Amino acid sequence: MLTQTIVNRLKEILGEKNVVTDKAGLFAYGYDATLLSGETSGIVFPTTTNQVVELVKYMNEQNIALVPRGAGTNLSGGTIPTDKTVTINFSRMNKILEIDTENFVAVVEPGVVNYDMQVELDKKGFYYPPDPASFKASTMGGNLGECSGGPRCFKFGVTRDYILGLEVVLPNGKVIETGGRNFKSEPGYDLTRIIVGSEGTLGLVTKMIVRVLPLPAAKKTMLAIYNKVEDASQSVAEIVAAGIVPTTLEMLDNILINSAEDACHAGLPRDAGALLIIEVDGQPEDMDEQVKTIEENCKKANVREFKVARTAAEVDQLWLARRVVIGSVSRIRPSYSLQDITVPRSNFPKAVSGILNCAKEFNLMIGIMAHAGDGNFHPLVIFDQRNKDEVERVHAAEKAMCQMALDLGGTMSGEHGIGLLKKQYLGLEFKPITVEVFKKIKRSFDPTNRFNPGKIIDI
Repeated sequence: MLTQTIVNRLKEILGEKNVVTDKAGLFAYGYDATLLSGETSGIVFPTTTNQVVELVKYMNEQNIALVPRGAGTNLSGGTIPTDKTVTINFSRMNKILEIDTENFVAVVEPGVVNYDMQVELDKKGFYYPPDPASFKASTMGGNLGECSGGPRCFKFGVTRDYILGLEVVLPNGKVIETGGRNFKSEPGYDLTRIIVGSEGTLGLVTKMIVRVLPLPAAKKTMLAIYNKVEDASQSVAEIVAAGIVPTTLEMLDNILINSAEDACHAGLPRDAGALLIIEVDGQPEDMDEQVKTIEENCKKANVREFKVARTAAEVDQLWLARRVVIGSVSRIRPSYSLQDITVPRSNFPKAVSGILNCAKEFNLMIGIMAHAGDGNFHPLVIFDQRNKDEVERVHAAEKAMCQMALDLGGTMSGEHGIGLLKKQYLGLEFKPITVEVFKKIKRSFDPTNRFNPGKIIDI
């Protein structure tokens, strides 16, 4: 716990209301969206870059490490506090500083909620493509830390593709600026890309310059329903092989269809083996042809029913079902483990088979959800954490699915990061020399391990 002297100094730096040390408050920040937990010594809420700088310098003097946090929707344990650390929560640095539609640029603080950003951009006829399923809660800084993707990432890419520049407080308390407002601003080493996805282990981001895009002139949303999950996965392969690039191509299997339907009553077919939510955008004159081509490719894989949403309300219902599905599985069992593996698009059907085999081998209920267009799976292992035998089988299945993705030429993390959850598997994907380079990068930024210690790698 922090001494009263330290608490008093923190309140001088940040203000009375921006320091939390009571037991209930500390407990709430010991968790994220995983099943992991830890104990923090205190929580601080900076509101300016200068406060972050003062805080970092003072924590260095006191030999206390900092764990950065946004909304806590993290799915890899990246915001779990470790021994003798203080949690620095950026949720009160939540200003949208500028929206420059002429140059397709916005400047935001890290605590801005993704959805709030989308709402403000929409008023100006623009949007920010990365939109993780947690976008109504997750922050821009958290999205950056994990390099989040979301349903639109098939066509538009992930967070790193939209970060033009950063203001970053380093572990020594100094401030650097990387990149800039220009799409080509990165002479020298690309420090922006090194920071994005580093999970707060290299620096604390206090300002983000992001790329935004005009809203599309038109879009169409489709629902393809299948009797078998294997058929849905084959449709994904057919659509991709045909050279079609939908804005979104999302898949849910029967387990998750029913779970989502229980939660939001969107009218999904409970007897379906799987469904695809497909969306295209562009010019109005192109929409009908794109829909026709997608329908033809779905028919090749035995689609049972193919529907085009006719109203905005129908579209909203489909996306509501997709976005609530993770939380909805609590109706089935009290615990879940959400995985994040990615395979080449051509191997999508093989990955579906691999997940189904893991469910059988380890005797587990695993719902299959995917950003299918780019091969990013989020298998939902549904279980009871109080059952020790079941927990052991869950961990065995987690490792097996990671290895399966690697065997298919993929990666063990598509957008959720490594954090604490997957650091033990890092050696499965990377050779020792590569891991050592990771460690050298961490040491060069943070030689005394002040920022988010123990995450991704140990140095």
